[in-house]
Amino acid sequence: MKKGLLYAILASVLWAIVNPFIKQGLSYDFTPMNFAGIRFTSVGILLFAYTWHKGMWQEIKQYRKLFLNLIFINMFMGYTAFYFGVDFVSGAISSIIMGMTPLINVLLAHLLASNDKLNGYKIVSLIVSLAGLLLIVGMGSDGEPLDWKGSTGIILLLLSIIFQGYSAISVSEEKGKINPIFLNAVQMFFGGALIYIIGLSTEGYHSFIGKPAGFYISLGILVFISVFAFSFWFMALQSKGAKVSDINMCRLINPILGAVLSWIMLAGEYPTFSTVAGMLIIVSSLIIYFKGADIIKYLSTKK
Repeated sequence: MKKGLLYAILASVLWAIVNPFIKQGLSYDFTPMNFAGIRFTSVGILLFAYTWHKGMWQEIKQYRKLFLNLIFINMFMGYTAFYFGVDFVSGAISSIIMGMTPLINVLLAHLLASNDKLNGYKIVSLIVSLAGLLLIVGMGSDGEPLDWKGSTGIILLLLSIIFQGYSAISVSEEKGKINPIFLNAVQMFFGGALIYIIGLSTEGYHSFIGKPAGFYISLGILVFISVFAFSFWFMALQSKGAKVSDINMCRLINPILGAVLSWIMLAGEYPTFSTVAGMLIIVSSLIIYFKGADIIKYLSTKK
């Protein structure tokens, strides 16, 4: 279990730095699905080169339900919603909203996973995180109420969490059956190709040749993150004794590191009372989740 948490923390740290680089890449006159498709297909090619083995097509066929889940629900639906959501809201707010991932997945695990049910501390943690989310949703990065585009972006980000949470539960239920790096290779290549093809038909072709250096730096960093973060994440989900809910709580690293990086890297983005307060409230839910019983015990001894 500790090994699983370590992999989950490593993945979460890498994912925390994603949003500012997506915003930077899209700023070079590029569209969300074109950019996501190029990124993920590139990752898939790199991972296939590493994990290519005899009998892999039979393996894909044997576990086709899981692979189709990852390709269509996790990659296509999840990341289409994610990229448009990130494009519609500020980098800081998108990082903080994505910080809701563990709490939403705790609820999904209770509803869908075997032997991963809610308890009193998890319920309190969900309520606390919801309060933080409501505080964030009401305000934009400048402290003013969000317009329809910002609200739509938040809804899309929440949908992406649900799609990817469902897929994470599917991976966890298949512990030890498939190499996690190969699993990542298949979902990235085929999911990325699907996103790119749909992007060409809906957004048109956008050339990635002759762009400024900043575009390729952003794309390269995102490819690096996807190669390792998803592989670490699947390793965590398939670790012996790991629960989806516990693994997902590590992703509360994302709102702090992601928001801070957005404020540092992206022009016009800065901390406000609502975003900082919402971030602190959401992160406090992690303490309640893991240490709720110890807190109650400590307080009772002080009476």
